Order: sequence, then structure tokens, then C-alpha cells
Amino acid sequence: MDEVHEIKLCAVGNELEAAMILNMLHEDGIAARGDSSPASSVFGGLPFEPGHEIYVPASMAERAWKILSDHPHFKGVRRAE
Repeated sequence: MDEVHEIKLCAVGNELEAAMILNMLHEDGIAARGDSSPASSVFGGLPFEPGHEIYVPASMAERAWKILSDHPHFKGVRRAE
């Protein structure tokens, strides 16, 4: 089986945004994945989320970024360098 070269598309601050992005990309046929882990409790139960990165196949990165940047909610998300 051939290995797919992935690149980091972007990073978002919470699990909900990561899920929204992944769903949008999957609906458009892009095999995206996230490295998210659930929020953990710190400082007496306050939730802490370390950030969530979104990865896509390098060959689909431009299309994925176009989909993401066209969505009004994600206009402020910065592309990974």
C-alpha cells in the first residue's frame, strides 16, 4: 500500500471547530484527519484544550484550504506554514 504524504492544513482552538472542519472536508471528498484529544480538566475542573491540528493529503491541500477559507466562520483561521 502506498503511503500518503500529509501536511498540516491549520490548527484550531477547540474540538468542535476541528470536527466542523473535518466534516466539511470529508463531505467534499478530502481525506482529512485531526490529531485532537479530548479536553482535560485542570485547575479544579476547568477544561483545557491543547489545540487541534488538521492534516490533509498534500495533493488535496489547495482544495482543502479553498473550502475552509470560503466558509464565513473560518475566515480567521490561519494556514499552517
